[in-house]
Amino acid sequence: MEYQDLIEQRYSCRKFTDEALTQSELEAILEAGRVAPSAINRQPWRFLVLQGEDLAKVDECSRCRYNAPTAILVCFNQEESAKNPVVTPDYGWIDSGLALMQMALEAKNLGLDSCIVGAYEPAVAREVFAIPESVVPYQFLMVGHGAMEPAQLHNERRPLDEIVHYGSF
Repeated sequence: MEYQDLIEQRYSCRKFTDEALTQSELEAILEAGRVAPSAINRQPWRFLVLQGEDLAKVDECSRCRYNAPTAILVCFNQEESAKNPVVTPDYGWIDSGLALMQMALEAKNLGLDSCIVGAYEPAVAREVFAIPESVVPYQFLMVGHGAMEPAQLHNERRPLDEIVHYGSF
């Protein structure tokens, strides 16, 4: 798939079939996250893969699994992530977002759909998944075979002249 088509066709899928991902699909998605850029190449992310019986735990902390057969909780180790209080207290948030987006794009590249979900209870996730104190849960990536078409809102984008400025605002 051409890159422009890939980024335009990726959407937040909110309804999935029961069909499981293959191991090679899952590994390709995880590899896309692994090779994402990170501040000072610290690579602080951690990916918690949840399938099968573990999905009930996902449902305990979020109402937004949308029947996805695979959920990946993207986290970062705050003891490893780069810090710069002038710019951001912790680059782990940015690094995790970069890895998450690369995984979502790889899912689409494989013919799968995904939804990035930030609507969950981090304290509940920390408890049910036994997340260590040094690891910060960021967002879920729900992945599977979509059972819906993109919502009309997906194609509504502001034109460049509304969002791009040159030299100054």
